[in-house]
Amino acid sequence: MKLTQRIILITILPLIISTSVSAAIISEIASDQYFELTISKVQSLSKLTESEMRNPMHQLDFDALNEIVDNLEGDENIQQVLVLFPDGRLLTDGTDNDYNYGTTFEDKFIQNAITSNEEAVTIDNNIIRVSNSIVLNEKIGILVIDYSTNSIEKSIQETITEIIVVAGIIIGISIFVAVYLSRSISNPILIIKEKIDSISKGDLQKQEIKSKIPEINELYDEIINMGEKIEKYQNELVKTERLTTIGEMSARITHDLRNPLTTIKNAVAVMKMKNPEKIKENQQYFDMIQDGVTRMNHQIDEVLAFVKAKEPERNFVEFSEISNNVLNTISIPENIKISISESNEKIWCDKIQLQNVLINMISNSVQAIGKNQGEIIIDYKIEGEFDKITVKDNGTGIPENLLDAVFEPLYTTKQDGTGLGLVSCKNAVEAHNGKIYAQNLDEGGAIFTILLPKIKETK
Repeated sequence: MKLTQRIILITILPLIISTSVSAAIISEIASDQYFELTISKVQSLSKLTESEMRNPMHQLDFDALNEIVDNLEGDENIQQVLVLFPDGRLLTDGTDNDYNYGTTFEDKFIQNAITSNEEAVTIDNNIIRVSNSIVLNEKIGILVIDYSTNSIEKSIQETITEIIVVAGIIIGISIFVAVYLSRSISNPILIIKEKIDSISKGDLQKQEIKSKIPEINELYDEIINMGEKIEKYQNELVKTERLTTIGEMSARITHDLRNPLTTIKNAVAVMKMKNPEKIKENQQYFDMIQDGVTRMNHQIDEVLAFVKAKEPERNFVEFSEISNNVLNTISIPENIKISISESNEKIWCDKIQLQNVLINMISNSVQAIGKNQGEIIIDYKIEGEFDKITVKDNGTGIPENLLDAVFEPLYTTKQDGTGLGLVSCKNAVEAHNGKIYAQNLDEGGAIFTILLPKIKETK
């Protein structure tokens, strides 16, 4: 066997074996992760639904329960939702007129749910089954959700196919390079192999290679880019997990904070009516209470606006109507002058969502200006194929190294911020197929720009 053939064989065989094994391992890991993520999703959905059903179940409000069940069964993967009495008799399964009312079930999973107050999860015949006790001081019912794994298996098959295709491409390229350039690329190939190993360990530092063959250098750059994409994907997974946690906590925040805050707010209002003199004597303390309630309500609203983001309901709305509603909604301090350009031009948008975006950005400008004398300018004009809206202020601006992070979830420089205000703005604008970005001004301050596709109204 010639030396060239030996080099080809020594180079290609380990690569083929390692790629195949890696593909098999990655496929197995991907399968496990898909199932784990789906099971976690169904468990979170079951817990949230159980919380929503407590009051309707206690009051035997069939309409409310059926509405919740219908909303769940709108997901094509959900095969069945059962709401049972504590003894296992069916209360509702979302069918018309509840003609299955009172039905009992003999299967072992539901029988275990009757005798246990703990959450139960099982996988049976491509169905993930989750049961939760509906508890309001005591067990008042049982929720059972059946979730199909067919979509998971389809995703797994697609992932495995993509892995096989990528593995095949890598092996094919390697064979081609080894056959024609084996004598001149043995050292660069060795460096590339070492770099793949280092990428798998998380080392993305680029190391120069000395090769006279452009294809080898390009292949090396592609591997570096692949490593960077892997790192980016890992970071996205971490963000997704954090945002999932926010979603699971949103309902609890609403129940645990909204009602007490409303009680505090109403109590202060009643005291103002009944004891106005006492209020005057302790005005600063009541102002502190109201300010605290307002800030906490704002934080709750930001979380819920982010978690419950929905598709925009668009209509043609005059910019002047939107700007007037914004001015009537937001309170501007006396030290800040605000001006908004007048325009009767109509924008194709969800009026409420766009108003909330402008309110959020104006609030940020107010905080950036602080107690200094300042000015906020909201401008509208048509620029090419876009409706362009800008919010400019002469505040402190944004640190240059943080410009790329202001629209990241959970990022905030405010002591009482949630880090969801600007990301909610970004999500709303992108839901309109638009763009939003921030810049610092040379003269000081910052400017936020919104670009929405210009749609002409047809009469």
